Amino acid sequence: MVKFANYFLRFQNSYYGNIRSANSSCPTTDVKWCIDGFDEYKLCIENPSILPTCILALMIGLFCSKRISQLPGEFPSRWYYHLTFFLYGIMMSSAGILHCFLNDDTKSFTSLAVAIIDVGLTSNIAVSFLFCGLCDIQFLNPKSATTRWLLFTTYSIIFILWTFGLTKQWSWAFNVLYTGVVSVCCFIYLITQLSIKSKHHALPALFVGGLYGGIGLLAGSFGADAVCKSEGPFWSQYFGPEFIWFLFSDISVAFMFLYVIRANREQRILVKTYPIDFEKYPGKL
Repeated sequence: MVKFANYFLRFQNSYYGNIRSANSSCPTTDVKWCIDGFDEYKLCIENPSILPTCILALMIGLFCSKRISQLPGEFPSRWYYHLTFFLYGIMMSSAGILHCFLNDDTKSFTSLAVAIIDVGLTSNIAVSFLFCGLCDIQFLNPKSATTRWLLFTTYSIIFILWTFGLTKQWSWAFNVLYTGVVSVCCFIYLITQLSIKSKHHALPALFVGGLYGGIGLLAGSFGADAVCKSEGPFWSQYFGPEFIWFLFSDISVAFMFLYVIRANREQRILVKTYPIDFEKYPGKL
């Protein structure tokens, strides 16, 4: 994430012809691997160590979204979880394209578009988890068209804010729309899940997923300098804050999927064991 913050600044600076510098213990240049091709063409990959994490994320996103759509039994929030995991795979794919293939081409419209997709989806995935939690506790009606309209309206607002944040050089955009939105939405999601008694046996997977996500977010933002100092200038080029953030995000999402599967199974077991109308008698749950 610290490299993306630097990219964010580099994009703004090169786009507007300004030159700035940021104090950081992390390497200021990215590792680049190039392969010679035909007609003097070179295929170059920047930040090669994070490319496998992006491919893994795409596989996790597609697999998890498909499995969630196939879960048996009544699952009111199914569509929201399915969408959330699918968007994660798309978001990390765009992140891989941005960081590995377009990192030097900061003046092009393509780089701007992919950057907006990357950060916009990151924020919106956190918003999706927020909606999943609010639907789980019936604060929002998961079957209502109004809820879906509200979700997509929020998506649009996030993308618009990111577009202006990148093009208008809003200094607060990264901390508020990236770190802030992800932290707040995921925290509220955790609170909603803790309030559901029928899911308590599945909570360890949620805690582990949240722990990995929190450590990755910390390592990629406020703890980036500490990570780079501890690894040294060489290793931090390959396994620095950005790599940790990407890898731990994959692990976190995998545990979140495990939590959703276990929570759904626990709910079905409860319904089969105690055939009670929980909506009519909520105190019996």
